[in-house]
Amino acid sequence: MTGFRLHRPAAMPGGASLLTVGLVDATGTGLYLAGAALFFTKIVGLGTAQVGTGLSVAGLLGLLGPVPFGKLADRWSPRVVLMALHLCSAVGFAAYVFVDDFASFLLIATVLGVSEQAARPLNQALLEQVVGEEHRTGMAARLRVVYNVGYTGGALLAALAVQVGTRTSFLVIMLGDALSFLLSATLLALLRTPHDSRPAHVPPAATGPRFPALRDRWYTAASGINAVLMLHMTLLSVGAPLWIATRTSAPDWVVAGLLVVNTVLAVLLQVRVARGTEKVREGAGAMRRASVALALCCGCFAAAAHVGSTPAAVLVLLAGIVLLTWGEMLQSAGQWSLSFGLAPARSRVEYLATFHLGSSLQAAAGPLLVTVGVIAHGSAGWAGLAAIFLVTGLLAPVVAAKAARRPQLMEEGRDDCRLQPTSG
Repeated sequence: MTGFRLHRPAAMPGGASLLTVGLVDATGTGLYLAGAALFFTKIVGLGTAQVGTGLSVAGLLGLLGPVPFGKLADRWSPRVVLMALHLCSAVGFAAYVFVDDFASFLLIATVLGVSEQAARPLNQALLEQVVGEEHRTGMAARLRVVYNVGYTGGALLAALAVQVGTRTSFLVIMLGDALSFLLSATLLALLRTPHDSRPAHVPPAATGPRFPALRDRWYTAASGINAVLMLHMTLLSVGAPLWIATRTSAPDWVVAGLLVVNTVLAVLLQVRVARGTEKVREGAGAMRRASVALALCCGCFAAAAHVGSTPAAVLVLLAGIVLLTWGEMLQSAGQWSLSFGLAPARSRVEYLATFHLGSSLQAAAGPLLVTVGVIAHGSAGWAGLAAIFLVTGLLAPVVAAKAARRPQLMEEGRDDCRLQPTSG
């Protein structure tokens, strides 16, 4: 099980501390995700439509956070700003204890939405400062494994609280998540960052247009390609469960089984899949291969609706989830390489935050696209989505090559600036 080696002390000093922060953070998030919906409906008394509306509004308003906080992190440091955001999240989740109507729920959810989305690119930038450029892709893969383990552990703890079913047990879930953010902020205060993400010879961007990352068309194009391929997240959480329940002969319990398969494969193989994708060219190639795997996954899901035998339908769906997971792991590896490798050092965190906006837009628009655009149109919808994946994958190496030759990267003497358009 080579893919499950999480830490090599000699190669990645500081990596163990970073993995600990990730595990604490993910465990608290797993607690919240597994118990929040029931807490808001059964304990607070909100309707399902109110919960959905509030979280959607919070997600959309959260798009306002990453770029401004990224600029702050470029000026101060990702660690300091991330500590402040974690403390804000700790207060927010503790405040859920006092929620008693939709207005207070919406206010707290919005604050947490901004904080959560702003923190994601800062985590990515902090990773580079802890382990350095050489090890950032490998550490990102290890962190992804740790997050999957933490989500699972948190969900199991939440299951115990949900089983008890009292107001107190649900409050423990919220306060437990708040405590995880407080502990994460404390661990961040002790974390060493020996690798500054901005080399000494590169001054900070003090002049020029505001929000240069948003004006950088090739970087935003790379972000858009990544966002399209990240539809695998919506397929896993929304598309596959609805399709299995409404269009196939497979029993409903198969949904949970496929989610387990996805998690186990990601834990065992993510580190191995990410190897050899450290540079921009290699990352773009991983994106291209991800698009092929996701297109084949769409074919499997479409075919499952036309298989009469239940065992055969389950096998086809299993093949589809394996392909989806393979595409997910390749997309993740490509995302890490492109988001870092194409970001100028002088505005690193702002650029990473801009790259993250694409995935946030996917999270907001993905459920509508998958339900209305794909599932409602049956096999034709799956064929259309497969075509979108393939075209996006073909564009990835070309866009990455163009972005790698931008003047702001060539001034820094990046190796990736010598890239030529390639099929990956």
